[in-house]
Amino acid sequence: EITPNTTVSDIEMELLDVKRQEILRDMGRRGVHVAPEHLEETTERRRLEQSENSGTIQPRLVDSLVLTIAELSAGPVLLGPETTVYLPDMWLSDALFFRLLEKTKVVLGGTVSLFKHLGRKKCIREGMDVEYEEEVRLSPAIKNNTLFRENVAGLPDKSIYLWGVKSLTLKDHTVNLLPKLKLHEDNETEELWLDAELGEHVSSILAAKDSSIWLGRVKSLKLYQHAINLLPKLKLHEDNVLEEELSLDAELREHVSSILRAGNGTIWLGKVKRLKLNHLAVNLLPKLKLHEDNVMEEFWPVTWFGGSVSEKLHAKDSIWLGKVKNMKLEYFAINILPLLKLHEDSEMKELKLDADAEKYICSILRAKDNSIWLGKMKNIRLERLAIKILPKLRLHEDSEIEEFYLDTEFGGDVSGILGAGNRSIWLGKVKSLKLKRYAIKILPKLRLHEDNVMEKFELDAEIEEYVFSIPSAGDNSIWLGRVKSLRLEGSVINILPKLKLHEDNVMEELWLDAAGWESLVWRILGAKDNSIWLGKVRKLRLNNRAVNTLPKLKLHEDNVMEWLYLCVWGRECVSGIFGAEYSSIWLGKVKSLRLERHAV
Repeated sequence: EITPNTTVSDIEMELLDVKRQEILRDMGRRGVHVAPEHLEETTERRRLEQSENSGTIQPRLVDSLVLTIAELSAGPVLLGPETTVYLPDMWLSDALFFRLLEKTKVVLGGTVSLFKHLGRKKCIREGMDVEYEEEVRLSPAIKNNTLFRENVAGLPDKSIYLWGVKSLTLKDHTVNLLPKLKLHEDNETEELWLDAELGEHVSSILAAKDSSIWLGRVKSLKLYQHAINLLPKLKLHEDNVLEEELSLDAELREHVSSILRAGNGTIWLGKVKRLKLNHLAVNLLPKLKLHEDNVMEEFWPVTWFGGSVSEKLHAKDSIWLGKVKNMKLEYFAINILPLLKLHEDSEMKELKLDADAEKYICSILRAKDNSIWLGKMKNIRLERLAIKILPKLRLHEDSEIEEFYLDTEFGGDVSGILGAGNRSIWLGKVKSLKLKRYAIKILPKLRLHEDNVMEKFELDAEIEEYVFSIPSAGDNSIWLGRVKSLRLEGSVINILPKLKLHEDNVMEELWLDAAGWESLVWRILGAKDNSIWLGKVRKLRLNNRAVNTLPKLKLHEDNVMEWLYLCVWGRECVSGIFGAEYSSIWLGKVKSLRLERHAV
């Protein structure tokens, strides 16, 4: 450590001169020829300077410096923009190295190895005999100055050695450091994030050969804006697993212009757990190559704007994703669904499709019915116009769906499906089926497994228009199998006679609610008494006009009901039941009976 009171002995001076000359000869052999005046200082001159300053070493502004421990031990120096710093083979702290690139002129005489900055006392380590196995996190925050850009441009490729990099973040002009880095062959990076706002930030790297920048194993890879075009230049370990995510974000066509010229399936990524493609980056899908045994936790391309995907991807493109657990496609991204190739044993936890305009699904509507293989599904959620593509999907014959959810507020969104044959859309086994508004109309088109056991069946229709076409279906024509919980509200109660339950059905709860006009239940009132088979029902709740359906229901002869709850707010709501004979409504055994208001 150099202090104002530090003095240097004659022997130390001579040793410094010897060390300095060794470095100069070594750099000369490497083709780096330097002969700054201060490097040729003699021991006598050093002694004279020390004597004139009464033993006190003052900082000297120098034009050039060979950065070594020996050189700095000779006395403190001042470095500026005009100072040329020569770096032989050595270890530097990351903070010191980036400061030199930003503040001085840097010339390499060998390989510079970086380690984590631990303070001023330990920022330089000489020699390459010992590897300092320290992991660093690089995120240089450097102003875009001319000196830094010139220094980086002059650095040889792979001249900055990093034993281990935990995280690497390069933004804008610092992205040009990437080809200068040399990572350990067994390096594992938790996060690599490249973000280049301007094309000039990556222009020099685009000339590099594909797969020439070794990264090793990377858990999270984020490329934004112009940095996306660097993807073909990167080389990952053949057994790489992107455990966190691969995230590409391109809002402008120029952000992907170079990479679009790459051949399909030429960019090796290995296994990818989460794939997020934003905007125009979705068009890069055919260029990517994933491991044949890939298992993806989440696939979510976001394309709120940027033009129709169908204009950029073609039917001949086949995009291998492997097994996908969660897939979310919205807006323009839905059109890529026919191009995706999933593993034959793929089992998806959730598929969510949403589109609010015809242009988002124009391409996929031309696909044949049952042509888009999805395999086994756990949850399916289709909203608005995305419902139109339901006939195009093909599920595994042994599929067991946890929840099937459809919702749309416009009748035109289901008009195309209404022409399909009844029970023509295979779903397999479904535990929870929920249809809202106009989506209810396609209920007769769905086909469930003959041994289906449904935990919950729910229809939500505020107006009769939502279920207008269903009453034309025959009674007992819509197979549901065994249903544990059945809830119908409003005019949707009228489809109850159309449902067919298993002969041994045991229902935990049946809830019917019709508040308002008599027209809400007028269709079901035309059904015969005891014509609607429910099997065994443990809990039965009827509200308002739904109480009029009680004579129509048929329960198992050995039925044991935990509780029966009837609630009627107006006498007119139960006028239809007054004509029934006493003791004509079979309920079996009832443990708890609760009647409120006019239900009494």
